[in-house]
Amino acid sequence: MTNQQGSARIRQFTVEARKEAREAIAELRAVLALAGLQLPSLGEDWEGSFSGTVLVELGRARPDVVRGIAELLREALAARAALGG
Repeated sequence: MTNQQGSARIRQFTVEARKEAREAIAELRAVLALAGLQLPSLGEDWEGSFSGTVLVELGRARPDVVRGIAELLREALAARAALGG
């Protein structure tokens, strides 16, 4: 495999990984919005482009938003447990 082919494969992987990250971000934003919550800094971690690992930056949030997310997760886990999952 030539260096050019290797670069093309890495680019394709990165494109797919970034697409997956954007989809995950959109899903999380949508769920948080349903709960009346927002993470203003939610987005792609662009530093990952240097390492080849694409990450999602959850960002910073006010304490009340973090507590709201924790409550949402607790309720979801309790509902899952009640359903036997």
